[in-house]
Amino acid sequence: MKNKKVFLTMLISQILFGLFTIIWLFVALMSVMMFDNPDSEKLFWPVLIFIVIWLYPVALIVSIIVSWVLYRFNKMKTAVTIAMVPLFWVLPLFGFLIYANVS
Repeated sequence: MKNKKVFLTMLISQILFGLFTIIWLFVALMSVMMFDNPDSEKLFWPVLIFIVIWLYPVALIVSIIVSWVLYRFNKMKTAVTIAMVPLFWVLPLFGFLIYANVS
């Protein structure tokens, strides 16, 4: 273990992101409903949002692999930064959930 603080930060965050895949699965399955209108598959934004939602597991797996490789090569700051890439999916969802509950 090279840097205990970085190790624990990466380990805990990646476990939490892994647990978030349960919520992601529900959101991903419901994202198909964006195309309930017959002409919606021709629109740009619903297709883009659908693709971005379904890219979460790819980003999670790639960030886990790359961050641990960077950790191995003593690039601690970059490793933590790459490990936090899945926040691009997590934070907007939590923001939307908070907004939906408040309003």
